Amino acid sequence: MTDPARPAAGWHGWAAITPGRLYYSGQIGAADLHAHHAAQLLIGDGFVLRDAEGAEHAVTAALIPANTPHAIVHGTADGLLALIDPVQGGPLRAHPHAWSSAGWPIDLDVPAGRDLPTLHALVNHLTGAVPPRPRHPALIHATQVIAALLPARVRLAEVARAVHLSDSRLSHLFTGELGLPFRPYVLWMRLRVALSSLSGGTSLTEAAHAAGFADAAHLTRVVRRMMGQAPSTLTAGVRWLT
Repeated sequence: MTDPARPAAGWHGWAAITPGRLYYSGQIGAADLHAHHAAQLLIGDGFVLRDAEGAEHAVTAALIPANTPHAIVHGTADGLLALIDPVQGGPLRAHPHAWSSAGWPIDLDVPAGRDLPTLHALVNHLTGAVPPRPRHPALIHATQVIAALLPARVRLAEVARAVHLSDSRLSHLFTGELGLPFRPYVLWMRLRVALSSLSGGTSLTEAAHAAGFADAAHLTRVVRRMMGQAPSTLTAGVRWLT
């Protein structure tokens, strides 16, 4: 018999991808033990998390470092979630008890706001990350060049030539101003294209090709590694903000 207080499986809310991050607000269901490339912030009433040793903790807010096995035993009907690339993780990279659910809770009140600016600012504060918005004109131009090149292969040298910078200078700008090196930035942009395409009703194969992945299996592997979920889970019932 289904527990009526337990959120159903699946995501139902809004989501957005920015360089190095996925933001989400809405229903968060249970998930079996898994680990993914991104660090994870969870905020909401009713969460129960389990680590690889089977220890469980009830939390209102938690930061789970990247590549750390964890399960969501009980989700929430109205939560906030952020997935954060490890290079933007700031203090998470030196987390003293990454393996244990006892080390994941953080002292944080559930914010009243459920909008993207609120969650974006909260993640910046918690991680100490630089604001992931380019300011240098050449970097702004580079992000536009990358968007125009997708889904084709994107090479640092080609983009650097287009914006009249050396490879090393452009690489430094990506890391310094976006908090994300060039190649991970391109991967997150491919994910953004693929998930947006799926939310528009395309097939997995069409979404993979639209974003420059080899095939549907390649896209699925990358999404599971980065986000711990199948692509279909991240699109069904989710409204994507652009």
